[in-house]
Amino acid sequence: MLMENIASLFIMMAIGYSLVKTKICKVEDSRILSSILLYVAAPCSIVKAFQITLTSDKIKGLLLCIIAAVIIHIIFIGGTAILSKSIELESVERASIIYSNSGNLIIPLVTVVLGSDMVFYTCGYMIIQTILMWTHCKFIISQQRTFNIKKIVFNINVISIVVGLFLFLAQIKLPTIIISSISSMSNLLGPLSMMIVGMLLSQIKFVEIFNKRKHYIIAMIRLIVLPGIVLLFFVVSRIGNLVDNGNNILLISLLASSAPSASTVTQFAQIYDNQAEKTSSINALTTMLCIFTMPLIVMIYLALI
Repeated sequence: MLMENIASLFIMMAIGYSLVKTKICKVEDSRILSSILLYVAAPCSIVKAFQITLTSDKIKGLLLCIIAAVIIHIIFIGGTAILSKSIELESVERASIIYSNSGNLIIPLVTVVLGSDMVFYTCGYMIIQTILMWTHCKFIISQQRTFNIKKIVFNINVISIVVGLFLFLAQIKLPTIIISSISSMSNLLGPLSMMIVGMLLSQIKFVEIFNKRKHYIIAMIRLIVLPGIVLLFFVVSRIGNLVDNGNNILLISLLASSAPSASTVTQFAQIYDNQAEKTSSINALTTMLCIFTMPLIVMIYLALI
């Protein structure tokens, strides 16, 4: 199931690649799609995920996911900082290691592997990563020295988290027509993100993807080394025993941490003109390799818990 869903992303990527190669679209058009993805599809997917019935178990499970996400990002940010001392990592390379394709890939994977009822728990990881994406990730890619607090607080993605959480806690169900619209727009998340990567890849020679040793080092860190540390922490600490069904809930966080590099990093790199082609290459390579690494991480986790 993991392999099938990951393979489907490559088909979407190939469509974006073909659109540019056949001159139906221009590579510059991907910038418009990036804006639609970041400011429409992503917020809609967050709000949609919170439209479920409130129970104490869901609250506990969500808190466990949030705690796990904080721990994971501490491990990834700290681990990347340590590795940067021995490996010269550029800003976009650090971002590609730290941030994963947790929304575009994990939501469909969780739906298929664990069931639609478990999709809610992906929000825990997405909440933390979204906040860090628009602060830490944006900072290192844009190389801006100062933060604009208003832009962070009133960022559409942060607002969507606050709105979604409020609707969930207050148990306010949106009208069917609004839910239908939000659901349709959130479904654009996966296809748009991979098509954008494919469009950018159309300008890159494939030898540049597969013939660079550093890209493989980055992929190994992103897919095996740091997720392996997360896996060991989950197993040794036994924090999954704190709530009912905790180990399955943590499996979602583990899937998110072992996913390929975030396509959102590519969109940021494109918007801030910071080596978008390189991030596309890393995204493509890690997406291809995760067909083998993600099932391996999951098998080890299930064998040890």
